[in-house]
Amino acid sequence: MIYDFYASFQIERENLAKSKEEIDELTIGSGKYSEITDTLSRTMLLTTTYAIKGKLPDRKDRPNKIDPDVYAKVGEGEHPMGLKALIHSNRNYNDYLQCKLSELNLLGIKTPVDLSTLPKGSWILEFPITLAKDFISQDDIPLYVIDNPVRKDKVFGVPFTSAMAWKGNLRWTMMKVSLEPAKENPDEFARIRYRHSLLFGTEKGWGETKGWTEYLDNLCPDAKAKYRNMLKEFDEGKDIKDMHFRGMLQFYPTFWNKIDMGVINPHDRKTKIGKNPIYYEVVPSDAKGWFRLLYVPFYYLGKNEKELVENVLKDLENVIEGLKAMMLTYGFSAKKSSGYGVIKD
Repeated sequence: MIYDFYASFQIERENLAKSKEEIDELTIGSGKYSEITDTLSRTMLLTTTYAIKGKLPDRKDRPNKIDPDVYAKVGEGEHPMGLKALIHSNRNYNDYLQCKLSELNLLGIKTPVDLSTLPKGSWILEFPITLAKDFISQDDIPLYVIDNPVRKDKVFGVPFTSAMAWKGNLRWTMMKVSLEPAKENPDEFARIRYRHSLLFGTEKGWGETKGWTEYLDNLCPDAKAKYRNMLKEFDEGKDIKDMHFRGMLQFYPTFWNKIDMGVINPHDRKTKIGKNPIYYEVVPSDAKGWFRLLYVPFYYLGKNEKELVENVLKDLENVIEGLKAMMLTYGFSAKKSSGYGVIKD
């Protein structure tokens, strides 16, 4: 008995006509694949086509015409099969997503946060979002039928924007909106940089003076010492190289309700002919999700009422300004400089 999933349902490798027939069966869930009702599993099994040796026959039964991996990706001509049929043409995967999102809701993923159990001054921002342009991301799955799958949840296969992605994009946006304009004013630059550290936590590259930390140090060199003095005072003189602390913002993933497939076809400069199309998955425009962000002012606890309120309201104002710029202007997707990953106003 074979217990490996891929070995149990591998596509025929020797009889090429049979190989093509089994790719069709895998796509529609018939034949030996009829028991696999899970669309995610069927997309994963498409990778077994890479074991096929030789080319498949075309629709006119002419041999050695179609690369097996290409057929598993998009089918043949105007007859989609494989991943293209599941994700783009037949929309099977979008139907699958509706079921999985319902399961996620049953698990309490969208359960409201009870602010009454949190410290005074805590707040939450939560609202529905609809994409105005495609969202692109790169999954880290080791084996897939195309090289550019969109990032999906490991268990349910739902495309999502991770909490870390939200955090990184919002921090970058707030740097562009609030910090970079203050680079000619070292005192103001250091103050804003310090507040951002309290919101988001230790900067990337801290302790090694590279990455984010190196960029900000070079952006306003005169603010470097001022910022570090603020951190020393914050952590009671601890060596700043060993300083690592969490931010007051808590991010949540956003699960999207749609997925689609796109293609880029680079053309040869001389012949003007495209030879090697690049297929990729996206979360398409009009896809919907929920954004959620929690703020807990634990670094302000113990301060007097007036100071607590002032700091909390200032942070709320800055975060809202950053969110607006990120969602509507800068974006939160790969290729965001080209306008990807913005939402409808």
